[in-house]
Amino acid sequence: MKKPDKDKKLHMTTLPATLVLILIALLLVFVGYVYLSLKSNYTIDDLIDDIVGNLIGVMGAFLLFDIIYNKLTQDEYARNVSQEITKTLMGDPETLDAFNEEDKHNFLVSTIRSMMNDEDAVEMVVGNMDQYMEYAHVSRIRPHFSYVITLTTEFPTDYDGFPGMEEDKYFYVQENLNYGVKYLSGKYENLSSNEVKIGFSFDKMSLDVGLLESDEKSEFSKCIFNESLEITPEAIRYLRDLSKEELRKKYEELFTAVLKIDNKQGELIKVDLRSDGIVATYDVDYDTSANEHSVRLIFHMPKLWDSIFEVTLVDPTREPKITFDYMPGKMDVKMYSYLTKGSESNDGAYEQQNGLFDVSVKGKWLYPKSGIVFTVKKKPHQIKQQDKAEA
Repeated sequence: MKKPDKDKKLHMTTLPATLVLILIALLLVFVGYVYLSLKSNYTIDDLIDDIVGNLIGVMGAFLLFDIIYNKLTQDEYARNVSQEITKTLMGDPETLDAFNEEDKHNFLVSTIRSMMNDEDAVEMVVGNMDQYMEYAHVSRIRPHFSYVITLTTEFPTDYDGFPGMEEDKYFYVQENLNYGVKYLSGKYENLSSNEVKIGFSFDKMSLDVGLLESDEKSEFSKCIFNESLEITPEAIRYLRDLSKEELRKKYEELFTAVLKIDNKQGELIKVDLRSDGIVATYDVDYDTSANEHSVRLIFHMPKLWDSIFEVTLVDPTREPKITFDYMPGKMDVKMYSYLTKGSESNDGAYEQQNGLFDVSVKGKWLYPKSGIVFTVKKKPHQIKQQDKAEA
């Protein structure tokens, strides 16, 4: 914005220029009149008639041009002002706080509509945004996520005597999970206490309840991590016959789990065997008041052949990296991805070679509930060799 003294100076320099133009115009009119009067008895009345006629002829055009010009300049000015207001609001969240929730919602819808021509797409995006805004007081995200799963047929000696081992009904799973969790506002129940739970479900239904966090009565909904523990019915009965102390010892032998939050290692305080699975509780000396945490979980477990292995993103997750390492000579593994609808769920997101699925989605946020399913089966020639040995 120019200062007043500069505006005054500019006005003073513009005025003489206008007078000069007027004088030139009058001079041209006078010269033209003298020329015409000498040539063809042209009178002053004729000059006035011609001037008035010409003015009437061009007045309409000038008027129309003026209306169109004003309209265009006003629209352009309105667009510029609207863009500046939008930039201000988007760049200054504190300014948005001055508006009520309805105004904020309308602003969000208008912004999305300006970016998308499809009204169905606008409705879909707005619907998803509304859900996140409605539950903002308990919303959380995962700024990073790394998951390494290794499958083998070699078991440690601690598994000797576990039901189903002699019949070769299991493969061995080793998991290493690292992720960050950041609370946008408020806290979830399952990571706001020094007592932290992890769950191993005997059935798919209980696992789904834990993932959806929809059943307040389910212990799995209070776990920071749930995994499917697919073992034989005989193995489940074997675990149920153990005493509390025996169950805890067997859990430590079979799972050898290590849980760390913010580099603070958890101490196992109890293991509960429920009708639908195992819930292990750890005491972790981390700062529960912090809004962001780093979580690391390492464990081993048996898993039945011909079962599925799920990796599910339960929170919005940035650039997930998932590695699935198996024995191609002994296992048939197939991957089914539902990470996203785009090409990221196919060739653009993973590589498979030499018994390794390497899944990496770079530079993107993936939203729940998305993930990957692996099916694990024993190689046909392995089954035939087993049948011969049993015979």
